[in-house]
Amino acid sequence: MRVTDLIPWKSARGFEPAARSERDPVATLQNDVNRAFDDFLRLFNVPFSGFPASFLDGSSGIQVDVADTDKEVKVSAELPGMDDADIDVKVSDGTLVIRGEKKTDREVDENGYILRERSFGVVERALPLPDGINAGAAQAQFKSGVLTVTIPKTAEAQSGSKRIPVRSN
Repeated sequence: MRVTDLIPWKSARGFEPAARSERDPVATLQNDVNRAFDDFLRLFNVPFSGFPASFLDGSSGIQVDVADTDKEVKVSAELPGMDDADIDVKVSDGTLVIRGEKKTDREVDENGYILRERSFGVVERALPLPDGINAGAAQAQFKSGVLTVTIPKTAEAQSGSKRIPVRSN
């Protein structure tokens, strides 16, 4: 092996980049740096400036946690910067739809300069629900930017599950 074989930007074919394996620490560092820059630059591609980039999750825009127990389905959704009046929650055709709308209008007049800012944005997330839920008894609570929707299951759905004991051989 020659010393020039160890230089990643010079291979036997000339000055083409040498092939890197996935375990190459330099390639791993480069991927991490690229990912950091992509995350940083994504901050400036936000279609409505009133929302932080972490608020926008791909196409849906709402981060959720779903817990399905024997008695209920509980959905927690992050809606930072919104008030309860900005949120609309619906259950129809076995789907939970969470919609949030944020409007901001600000005007500052200081030292003869006037600053006016307006932003507007709508986010929506549709989640399929399991069979056997009681949509009429659903409850929603909004606190500190987190919406929690609790949908109880019907008595038939609750009694339909049976715990199976696990034995070891």
